[in-house]
Parts: sequence; structure tokens; C-alpha cells
Amino acid sequence: MDTFAIQTAVILFGSLFLYMLVFQWPVFLCMVMACATWGICFPGKLAGSTIVSSIMGSLNSTAYIAIIFYFLLGQLLNNTSLGDRLCKFLDALVGHIHGGLSHINILYSMVFAGVSGSSTADTASVGAVMIPMMKKEGYPAGYAAAITEMSSLIGPIIPPSNGFIMIAIIFECSVSKLFLGGMIPGLLMGFLQLVISFVWARKSGFPCHEWRGVKYAGRTFIEGFGAILLPVLTIVCLMFGIGTVVEIGALSVFLAVAITVVYREFHWRDLAKSLIDSAVAGGKVMAILCCAGIFTWIIAYAGLTSALSSWIAGLGLGKLGLTALCALIFFVLGFILDTSVLINIIMPLTVVAVKAAGIDLIWYSVVALVAINLGNTTPPVGQLIYLSSSIAECSSWETIKYSIPYFLSELLLIVLMLLLPGLCTWLPGIAG
Repeated sequence: MDTFAIQTAVILFGSLFLYMLVFQWPVFLCMVMACATWGICFPGKLAGSTIVSSIMGSLNSTAYIAIIFYFLLGQLLNNTSLGDRLCKFLDALVGHIHGGLSHINILYSMVFAGVSGSSTADTASVGAVMIPMMKKEGYPAGYAAAITEMSSLIGPIIPPSNGFIMIAIIFECSVSKLFLGGMIPGLLMGFLQLVISFVWARKSGFPCHEWRGVKYAGRTFIEGFGAILLPVLTIVCLMFGIGTVVEIGALSVFLAVAITVVYREFHWRDLAKSLIDSAVAGGKVMAILCCAGIFTWIIAYAGLTSALSSWIAGLGLGKLGLTALCALIFFVLGFILDTSVLINIIMPLTVVAVKAAGIDLIWYSVVALVAINLGNTTPPVGQLIYLSSSIAECSSWETIKYSIPYFLSELLLIVLMLLLPGLCTWLPGIAG
């Protein structure tokens, strides 16, 4: 690696860390300022035409439209009665088991994951409903926050996933196959969390609700059928190749609105709020993508990508070793960097090396995304910790204490995916 590449890496990433950790500015602003700092240090190299072309190039994909649709779909579920109906059905299904609310929390996240695709959205929406309920029934505040935080990791893995959309564009692979690749690991993640929740609830004597019978469960299923239908529709359409991810997202939004009309619970104010909230969330993602375009141009111009690929190739690790190494790097960097930064800035650095090693892109992407999101549950960034702790009104350290068993189950899942690539590749394979 030459001197210019080393200087670029130090200035670009050093200033990014500084702005994020010290000034705590929004992610897109930190990225802009890091690029500006590099431009000041190397005058004349970052032309205005380069900035414009990098921004336009970074947004030149129709797949990004799907992110907006899935944000809107998640907001519709959160702002209408669909979420309440789903919660009522899950309560009828597992509420009578010890620790029923903690099981409902996990199951709700698994279903909500199928429409939100975002761990932050999952934590905020599910936490606002479930954490106060759990505290009211006597669950420790830290436990309620921890289970909400850790179950929200399912959101970015079970389709649809905003992270997989961005990764698919980076690696130039099928978004649909990435979605399907995350299906089994996402379900396995939920299963492991349910096992821990059940054992913990039995040992701690957490409360449960009265069993109301099969008829009541059936009635709540019918009442909540619309909310259950949306994620099922997404999976079925992906499995059978019915439309692109953008078309599936648009269809799901249409059905969500239609279902509220059928239930006679449609309100224009709910739709307006959902549109505004999804526009704000989508705008934040698009701003980050614009900045990532400039950032990646600088990285490529300095030759950092080729230098890193040459270094990795020289290690001679093989497919498993290279994937495990990258997962470890993503996990550690997740301690201090936001998910969107890791996906759009760090992951492109590994593209050449991964493709040259012949690694299955579906397997690599799913393992990497799980590792990235798990890293984001740890301090000092740990935005999910602080978000869930603020909702539960408890200290972040209390939340961390209760989240340790769930954290270890996520590490176990990563190991299983590394040793059994079929967990990620089997479903995309049979779907063609």
C-alpha cells in the first residue's frame, strides 16, 4: 500500500470516527465532513463534477424504491389497527405460557420483520407497545428492554430487508435471492430467542395470561388475518418470482391500505402520518447513500480497494476463513460504526476479494449482515441499547446484563451459518 493510500485511509476514516464519536452528528453529515476533510488535505483532487457524478451514480438503481415502500408498509402496520390485531392474536396463541409477553415480543418482531426490514423501526414500534405492558405485569425493566432490543435483530434478516437491498446493489446480485437467503437464519434466530425466553421465564416465574380456548384464538386469527397475510404474501411472491421487490413492496402497501378499509378502520390522518414518517426515514437512507457515493469514489481513487484485496489474497485463508475474518471485522466495527456506514462504505472494500475467492455471495451477505447488526447492539454506539433503555426507563447497563444470553445465541447462529452454508443458500437454490 503506497503512502497516498495510507494517508487517505487515516484522514478519511479517522475524521469519520471523530465526527461520529466526538461530535455525534447525523451519519450522513459525518460522511460529508469526512469527505470534505480529505478534499481540504488534498486540494484539487475532489472536483465538483466528480461529486455530482458520484451522487447520481450511487442512487442509480430502481431497487432503492423498494426501501421507501417497505418503510411505508412498516409505518402503516404501526399507525393503524393492524399491529394491535396481530398482538391480540399472538397473545391468544402463547400468552398463557409463562413469560407470555416476552414470547409475544419475539413473535411480533418476527412478523413485523416481514414488513419493516429495520431493527431500529422494530425496536421503536414494538418497544413502545410491549415494554410498558411487560413492566406493568412485573417484568424487570432491563429484561423488557433487552428482549425488545435483541428480537429487533430479526428485522434486518427476515425479508424484506433494507440492508439486503443495499448489499445486492453493492455485489450486483439478486435482491430476491438475498431475501430468501435470510429466511431460514431469521427464523432460527427467532427460535433460539424463544427457547431462551421460555427457560428464563420458567426459572424466574414470569407471569402468564389465562388460556381462553381455541375458539377465542380462532377469532383473533380471523381478526388479525390481514396483518398476518402481509409477510406471508411477501415470502410467497419471492419464492415463486411473482414480481420484483419493488412491485411486491408496492402491492403490499396497497393491500395494507385495502385491509384497513375492509376493517372499516381507515383514517386519512393515519395514512398521512405513515407517508410523512416513511418519507423522513427514507430520506435519511437516501442521504447516506448519496454521501456513500462520494466516499467510495475517494476509496477507489486512492487504491484502497485493490490494496485490501491483495492483502486478503495473500493471507490464503480459503472461503470459510475469509468469510469468518470479514464477519469478525464487521462485528468489531459495529461497536463504533452505524449499520448503513458498514454496508455502504466498508463492505464494498471486500467485493473484489470475495468474488476472487469464489465465495457464495448469498452466504457471505447473510453472515455479514447478522454480524453487523449484532455489533450494533454493543457500546459505545449501541443505538438499539439506548433506544430500548430509554423506552423502558432503565440504565443501559441493566439492559446489557439481561441481553447477554440472547447475545450469545446470536454468536451461535453466526457459527452455525459459517459451518452450514446451506442455512443461507438452500432456499434461494430451490427457488431458482
